[in-house]
Amino acid sequence: MATLQGLDRGLRALDLISVTAEGLTVADLAARLEIDRAVAYRIVQTLEEHLLVSRQGKRVRLGAGAATLAGRFQQQLVLVAQPVLQELADATGASAFLTLAHGARECVPVAGAQPTVQHGPVQVGYRIGVRHPLERGANGVAILAAQPPLPDEPEEIVRARELGYSLTSGQLQQGATGIAAGFEMPGAAGASVGVVAMHEFDVESVAAEVKTAAARLSSLGTA
Repeated sequence: MATLQGLDRGLRALDLISVTAEGLTVADLAARLEIDRAVAYRIVQTLEEHLLVSRQGKRVRLGAGAATLAGRFQQQLVLVAQPVLQELADATGASAFLTLAHGARECVPVAGAQPTVQHGPVQVGYRIGVRHPLERGANGVAILAAQPPLPDEPEEIVRARELGYSLTSGQLQQGATGIAAGFEMPGAAGASVGVVAMHEFDVESVAAEVKTAAARLSSLGTA
């Protein structure tokens, strides 16, 4: 399939800049793209005009325009994810939620759904938009488990990576049990989908539903 060389180079440059926390110099970018420095400079200049990158000294980092696009992406993601969350909530009889990483240490639920038919005397009302540490709660643990292993990780992250889902109890709300699965999502540092409930449920069957939902959401993000 034929591609536009200039657009391809610009997108590749933006990707390289986005994954380098300290930013890249134009020389670095030219070397990684295997192009002339003058061409790399024009690419950076074009991206800068659209506010997608900014130059701070000799280094090029993501600009405010990238954050704007990410925000719009999140709005679209929530819209397309809602039917998946509702089906998950109805299949498990538990509150379903979609969570995105917020920086390197926190995560935030961005969408949720309640089961059409209530199971148990108490239903968990998940608080959308409230940040909490990644290390607490099934949703954050699932995001960490979806990332490459690190030395001295907590056991629950290691176990979640082995199982393909996280299971926590009482970490964010007393008496509540959560199950979540992490997945890759373009434009997000990490994402997870899961359920939380106050009543008992079959862990294996619920985990299977959660992992299916994660696969569906991941495919929506790359479609």
